[in-house]
Amino acid sequence: MKAWLLLNPRAGKKRALTVRQAAERIAAELGWSLEVRVIEAPGQGTTLAQEAVRNGAERVLSVGGDGTLNAVAAGLVGTPVALGVVAMGSGNGYARSLRLPLEPQEALRRAFTGTPTLMDVCSLNDQLFLGTAGIGFDARVAWEFDRSEARGMWNYLRIILKDILSAQPMRVVVKANHETTEHEVLMLVFCNTREFGNGAIISPGSLPDDGLAELQIVSKPAFLPLLKAFYDVYTNRADKSRYVKTLVTREAQVHQAGSLAHLDGEPTVIGNEVRFRLEPKRLWVVR
Repeated sequence: MKAWLLLNPRAGKKRALTVRQAAERIAAELGWSLEVRVIEAPGQGTTLAQEAVRNGAERVLSVGGDGTLNAVAAGLVGTPVALGVVAMGSGNGYARSLRLPLEPQEALRRAFTGTPTLMDVCSLNDQLFLGTAGIGFDARVAWEFDRSEARGMWNYLRIILKDILSAQPMRVVVKANHETTEHEVLMLVFCNTREFGNGAIISPGSLPDDGLAELQIVSKPAFLPLLKAFYDVYTNRADKSRYVKTLVTREAQVHQAGSLAHLDGEPTVIGNEVRFRLEPKRLWVVR
């Protein structure tokens, strides 16, 4: 049995490099042949995953955060090669949503011994995402976090708290399920999985293998209800909030007043016109 391990050396405050020895030891113990490659540039995770497929790998293990996972998955969508998740990012929303181990050695062992399961994938304007994508406030936070030297949950929360009170609602027009609706939103989140990461559960009902996505249309509360809204997100009750409207669909077109988005936490310029699509059962993921 043949596996490739693709490692982002910057992940986990550069602790991802320490995973290599453990991976080689566990692979040898379980009878896997292991090829290790270090991701040295943006997008290289995709090309290395494609190379792994061409060279007969049966599994490709991603060591890094959700952005690394996204890039590696892009090289495996539509192939029979399974993706193993060794989550070492700031939020690890995809691994948390699938309830995969977060301790690196446990995650490695699961990636080698777990069962591949077909998962849905999604896209905004043909750009892949696995877990969540968003426009509005969470996209702006992703942009600021990406440019910050500090990583981790506390820096992410610092940015949110710094910007949330001054954040202006944004107008969006949503076309889905043969209806057109207009909203003034704090953010609009496209959800294939439950959470952003670090326990922030924006869409409790989202499952990555049910063939459906949830569009969470989030309006901005006043200050005191805003505190309650934060509490709801961190206690798995976002779907009970009157400030969150859920739209279940496989496809949507959205016009936004802005131009930014995030895909699995990675910032991108998406433009004013956003096409969302879910593709069922397109990626094998080890669970």
